[in-house]
Amino acid sequence: MDQLKHEVIKTLLYFDIFSFPLKAEEIHQYCQTSTQLPIIHQALAELVAAGQVQQTGDDFAVREGRRLSELRDKKYRLSMAMMKKAHQNAAFISQFPFVRGVAISGSLSKYAADEAADIDFFIITAADRLWICRSFLHFFKKLTFLVGRQHDFCMNYFLDQQELELKDKNLYTAFESISIIPVYGRASFNSFFQQNNWASTYFPNADPKQKLSQELQERRGILKRGLEFIFRGGWGQWINQSIRRSTVSWWREKFRRQGYQMDQFEKDLRATNGESKYHPNDYQHQILQAYEERLERFRLIPAK
Repeated sequence: MDQLKHEVIKTLLYFDIFSFPLKAEEIHQYCQTSTQLPIIHQALAELVAAGQVQQTGDDFAVREGRRLSELRDKKYRLSMAMMKKAHQNAAFISQFPFVRGVAISGSLSKYAADEAADIDFFIITAADRLWICRSFLHFFKKLTFLVGRQHDFCMNYFLDQQELELKDKNLYTAFESISIIPVYGRASFNSFFQQNNWASTYFPNADPKQKLSQELQERRGILKRGLEFIFRGGWGQWINQSIRRSTVSWWREKFRRQGYQMDQFEKDLRATNGESKYHPNDYQHQILQAYEERLERFRLIPAK
């Protein structure tokens, strides 16, 4: 039981980075050891009795329990209000050529959005057409600036159907992969979860496939089919590679002008045939470092 209580605290510490308390069911889902929900309830009762964990209603936290619980409720209400728009926007994105899957990601997918939160999307594309797909979507994104809706369509991460396994495998990417909310493309996300089942080594109690429903079946309108026909065959593959090369050149120049360290380029920005990742602030490293600092402060097992 002592080891399980350590794991419960570790789970709460990870979410403490985001000032986000958890309910018992969530602690069970995100605990890094295989266990059952009744045992989690027992561990939490002992931790609360010992003063190591604070409980406010159904919420548990390692600090400022009441304030963080109120903050969580506020974020949940805001997230619910944003969710309808996110689903509508995902449906719109799904009609662009070569889009095969759309999922809500970021803080909204955890129901933890605040007033400054963007609506983030993770997109799966057809094989060998990621960069054509991304270009269509980012041209549209430029238009959203004209009407002040750029924060409703944040599309910074793309994978194609042949390159679905995440290259970065750690606690952060495992959590991000299982917490997405698929909106379109059931078959694509079923393959994504299968190819990233390594995440179960971090979260053995979570089953992201439960989010897949028949309503996620692919829909392809006439315009989408027509544009995909134009970019079929070797011609489309050549265009796709040309766009990728020009994008990498532009990213390198932009990265340099903004003062980032060039040795971080390959880590923060990735532009392969089947992956487009543009995260120049190294957010992943910041989160993992903050988590390790909390573990050291609580004298727990070092971060994985």
